Amino acid sequence: MSFTRFWWHASIRRRWRSLAGIALLLGIVGGTSLFALAGARRTQSAYPRFLRSSNPSTMAVDLGGRPAADLPAALRRVAQFPEVLSARAYTGFYVGAVVDGQVDLSQEFEALGSVDGRYFDQDIFTPTQGRRPDPTRIDEVAVNEESARRYGYHVGQTLDLATVSEDQLEDPAFLDHPVPRLQIPSRIVGIGLFVEEVVQDDTDRSPLLLLTPAYVARAAQWGTYSWQGLVLRHGDADVAAVKRRFVGLLEAGSPQIFRVTSIDTFHAQQAIRPTAIALSVFGVIAGLAAIVLVGQTLARQVRSQREEHGVLRAMGASPASIAAAAALGPVAAVLVGSVVAVCVAVMASPAMPIGPVRRVEVASGIDVDRTVLGLGGLLLFATLGAVSYLVARRESPYRVQQRAHDARPRTVGLLADVSGRLPLSATTGLRFAFETGAGRTAVPVRSVMAGTTIALASLVAAVTFGASLQHLVSHPRQFGWDWDVALIDSAGYGNTKPEATKALLRSDPDIEAWSGAFFGGDAIDGHNLPLLGMVPGSTVVPPVREGRMILASDEIVLGSATLESLHKHIGDTVTTSSGPLRIVGSATLPTIGQVHGDHTSLGVGGIVETSRLPGYARNRASGNAASQGPGVPADEYGPNVLFVRYRRSANTAAVTARLEGSKDKLSDGGGIMVVPAQRSAEIVNSDDIVISPRLLGGAVAAAALASLAVALTSAVRQRRRDLALLKALGFTRGQLSATVAWQATATMLVGLVVGAPLGVVLGRWLWTRFAGQLDVLSEPVVPVGIIGALALAAVIVANLVSAFPARVARAVPVSMVLRSE
Repeated sequence: MSFTRFWWHASIRRRWRSLAGIALLLGIVGGTSLFALAGARRTQSAYPRFLRSSNPSTMAVDLGGRPAADLPAALRRVAQFPEVLSARAYTGFYVGAVVDGQVDLSQEFEALGSVDGRYFDQDIFTPTQGRRPDPTRIDEVAVNEESARRYGYHVGQTLDLATVSEDQLEDPAFLDHPVPRLQIPSRIVGIGLFVEEVVQDDTDRSPLLLLTPAYVARAAQWGTYSWQGLVLRHGDADVAAVKRRFVGLLEAGSPQIFRVTSIDTFHAQQAIRPTAIALSVFGVIAGLAAIVLVGQTLARQVRSQREEHGVLRAMGASPASIAAAAALGPVAAVLVGSVVAVCVAVMASPAMPIGPVRRVEVASGIDVDRTVLGLGGLLLFATLGAVSYLVARRESPYRVQQRAHDARPRTVGLLADVSGRLPLSATTGLRFAFETGAGRTAVPVRSVMAGTTIALASLVAAVTFGASLQHLVSHPRQFGWDWDVALIDSAGYGNTKPEATKALLRSDPDIEAWSGAFFGGDAIDGHNLPLLGMVPGSTVVPPVREGRMILASDEIVLGSATLESLHKHIGDTVTTSSGPLRIVGSATLPTIGQVHGDHTSLGVGGIVETSRLPGYARNRASGNAASQGPGVPADEYGPNVLFVRYRRSANTAAVTARLEGSKDKLSDGGGIMVVPAQRSAEIVNSDDIVISPRLLGGAVAAAALASLAVALTSAVRQRRRDLALLKALGFTRGQLSATVAWQATATMLVGLVVGAPLGVVLGRWLWTRFAGQLDVLSEPVVPVGIIGALALAAVIVANLVSAFPARVARAVPVSMVLRSE
């Protein structure tokens, strides 16, 4: 009992403020770590949770442009498939706003009319402002965020909507005096997102307008095309069977266009994953920083109790009892700090998730991730509690005396060699930086340098990763776009004119080459996949990662994610509706295809010879295939898209302008779009991904500087006797400041020399793995200039940070310190 009372009065009561500071430091830094880790899990799970709340279709089928009288029967036939649990459809309309009595079609958007509840009770539209329209009201509409952004729509705005028919648009006289089939003043009651828009490719980005079932009932006869969403009994396992049944309902040679929700989900999760990974890395770094910073503080706290250790030893306490007593206060501080860290993470949780999924988070507000918070809090307590006890054991009186007797400065010889070349303050500062000292003046210099090295390595790794990511975003070839522009006919549903294509593109001296492709899909080993149909030997093709491009009609190139999901390798054979195909390569595929349909993107999909693409019956001409620009087949129907590559010396803007002026010559009537690089959802969200390494780098840098400042201040206090002696020997205030500055500089330089190369290696390794998961070409970049600037800034800031410890050093009272000795 006497031991306990002595320890309580002599140690814990006297140092309770320091212990409270340790608990607070652990609570803030450790709480940041737990907050980031829990936020990463919440961000990654946000889209699946949102999807479940929207009652999503398993797949959607394109019913095409059917007469209004035939549509109900077609919908019923598909809905009665044995695999279908629920079916909801929408019909597209040509709709414009009436301005000054005339139909204004300049604001181009797709009007999607819910036939039987689609977007209301299946694939539910999610308002981010306002609400969903009342399905029984003919005069209420909602618009997507792209419409609001592009045309300035707002909730409460009234649009005098006019529906026109397809035959009206084909009448040249209609454009002079447009008179709508149906005109209804409608109020915008909501702005939001359709299910597939939350995380979206550039290919699918378009203004959309949602019309109610009541509106469709009035305007059904002027509908243009229809898509039906299907909820299947066994999910994706039924997709292939439904596809076969649906194809059986089509006329021979009709396009077969589908959209499978799981493919969209895959791309959405791929797009969100980088942000979640960045948060996880940030959380791990913050956790390590908490352990390093708090661990150093705990060690200093235990070492400051050496006098009490000696008294307890004189009172007969055993080394084990002394260690347990010395660790009691720090362990209690760690326990309180761990609880505070969990509370901080919980209170900050409403800030998650981040990125595009935040607007559709179904459970916003406070979130308690029991797995992360429980395991994380326990890990912090166990690790730092063990550190406290081990340091206490190491600081027993016998061990301290033994180390003091055995301690010999290891850098004396090296510093003696340079002492004649450097000022005395520099030599002294270097000794303070590299020599641990002995007895009461011992300083944990190795742990300080290790912490600085780890922090700087993490900072350089974050910068290297961020530079590689910026390089990816600015080099479309890495994400499958190995050409300058694509010419798409009728949003991917039309066919370009082969002869006109050859005449136009051959005549332009700034066009190096081009190739054509057809859009479609097929069941590959039972998995429905989007495909590009191309002529073997095409010159402008997606970049091949492994193997080669197709050279014969019995070959196929697949995306890397598709290869993995099929458990196939190059050289293996897959089965398709047209027969077996041999896998000859793996490519990074462009994000392009028919609007609303499945399309290739990064690692998903494949490339086959055009005749292997289901649904595109050809009337082959007598056979003069293009000698220049292979990839434009000698068919009556040209490709849906043309990939055009400019010469390196070409003025890109000028060539694109010429194509824009001549593009209508290539279309079969639907209209050509000249589009630049189309980014996948993964690349679209790159802004969030790029910001994350920057935040990580800033946090790591702050942790490193805080660690250095605390360590320098502690070193000055531990070496008060040495500093007092230096002042007594004639050191000026300026020399004392210079000594501390040299100590800070040396510590930072060691961190840079070891940490910078380590960070470059770590950053390149992280990027290579990340690029592999993203299914893009991996081209890591080392930003030498930025790293050099960071190194210079680190040395400068280290000297600035040393200002406060230097002030403490200058204020050391010589007479009082030396008298106490």
